[in-house]
Amino acid sequence: MQKPSSKSRRAPTQGALGVRDRRAALALILGVGLLLGLGLGTRDLWAPDEPRYGAIAEELRSFRQGPSGLLLLHLNGRPYTQKPPLYFWLAALAGLPSDRVDELAARLPSALAGIGCVGLTALIGRWLLGHAGAALLAAGLLATSFRFVWSARRVQLDVLLTFFELVAITLFLWLELRRGGVEEARAHPGALVGLHAALGAGAMVKGPVAWLPLLVFAAYLAWEGRLPAFRKLLPGWSGLLCVGPVLLWITSAVALAPAGFAESAVIENLIERFFAGSSHARPLYYYAYQLPLDFLPWTVLLPAALPVVWSWTRSERPGCERPSAGPDTEGSRLASQTRSAGRFLLVWIGIPLLFFSLSAGKRGLYLLPIFPALALVGVVAGTGLRREKEHWNDRRAARLARAGLGVALVELALFVLILPQLHGEKSPRPVAVQAASGLGPGEPIGVYAMRPIEGGIAYYGDHPVHSLETPGNLCDFLASGGQRVILRTRHLERLAAPMQLLEITRLRGGRRSLSIAGPAPTESTPAPSTPQSREACAADDPARR
Repeated sequence: MQKPSSKSRRAPTQGALGVRDRRAALALILGVGLLLGLGLGTRDLWAPDEPRYGAIAEELRSFRQGPSGLLLLHLNGRPYTQKPPLYFWLAALAGLPSDRVDELAARLPSALAGIGCVGLTALIGRWLLGHAGAALLAAGLLATSFRFVWSARRVQLDVLLTFFELVAITLFLWLELRRGGVEEARAHPGALVGLHAALGAGAMVKGPVAWLPLLVFAAYLAWEGRLPAFRKLLPGWSGLLCVGPVLLWITSAVALAPAGFAESAVIENLIERFFAGSSHARPLYYYAYQLPLDFLPWTVLLPAALPVVWSWTRSERPGCERPSAGPDTEGSRLASQTRSAGRFLLVWIGIPLLFFSLSAGKRGLYLLPIFPALALVGVVAGTGLRREKEHWNDRRAARLARAGLGVALVELALFVLILPQLHGEKSPRPVAVQAASGLGPGEPIGVYAMRPIEGGIAYYGDHPVHSLETPGNLCDFLASGGQRVILRTRHLERLAAPMQLLEITRLRGGRRSLSIAGPAPTESTPAPSTPQSREACAADDPARR
């Protein structure tokens, strides 16, 4: 296919916003600020991820590990291999004014990134949909989709990753929609610097998965018949910004870490997680049911919208007669722009969906970066934007806006009024406070066979936490003078006698029942570290189950 003429392209502007659209944009900004920010720090960090990430950021802010701790993250004094450091740097920075990474500081990077995602979605929507009102509504759909708003109010790395990917996508479209298109990208080095810096920052949040937009760009250009133009996006220095930061970080961390860090950080968390499903293994069809649930309530718009957007990719906008004039008529430009917009939206959704479906490890969070595209597609059906003569249906758009406002109010009530009532079940604070009660400064708390809550105990308990993965570890902990152990009640029932453990208090109920125990005040039974006690409780070893 021939490279499109520069005359068939348009600059990424749509003129000044009207008074009505400016008011709608202001209302959207205020509404999203309230939805993502109101009561953000009033709810405890919920297990397992939030308190763990909060504990890592607080350990970084406190400078407990010295200068090396800025590059080599730590959790409970041990190197943390699971994630790059950018989110934790930002959370630690937010915690400096209060001298602690509290709940607000821990969640602030995610909430601010969420607001940025909504703004960028509105900008991209104005370019791709050609209608300011529809773009603002699409941004509102994103802000109120359940998975997005839930994640943006949590200590969640994926919202920050989505923001950086959106920055890269915005700059790509800015280059593509200018006269000359991506083929003239080298004439705009500032945009290329920003694009690759955003991808590099995304990699510092969650690793190489942040480079997926490059596959999206390549697939879109291939569909347009212009794949050679992809090289214009990759000047020789681009790797320094895109790949360099994460390589520099992991090289520094490996140099500072004990042996085995590289294998755990790279092989386990990148290769095995993708190919072997070492974490969150799910079937191939997982997203066929998970994605519709995550994008609720706006999933209902997608069945009607996707066929319309698909039809955009074929020839001209539905309802628009084929232009009879030459290639430079307004009709042909509209058809070209509509084809490109439809193709980009579908590729933006399809490439990550295919990539993560092929991955053995899957979570609903992984597809958060395609939610802006889903919102843009959904608004097509929600507003009747496919109608060429009217551009959109005002009545349907008004109904959709009212529905979005209703959803936002329900979600806000959920976050501010209802969820705090569940602290007893979801927050590790009560467990950590009870376990720390009566301990002297610096005395450790043992956590037996419950690695997911260790970060929460460290964050709220303000005591060192010892990870006890086997009965032998528990024996050694008690023999060294440990006075508090947190374990499942069903484990305590088997370990109490051989380990000389006495239950101090019990929390929660049913199979989730937890016990806090300590050494029984008796000298008539064998010491916990004897071979007999180890053998007596070996049947409860989690590694053997």
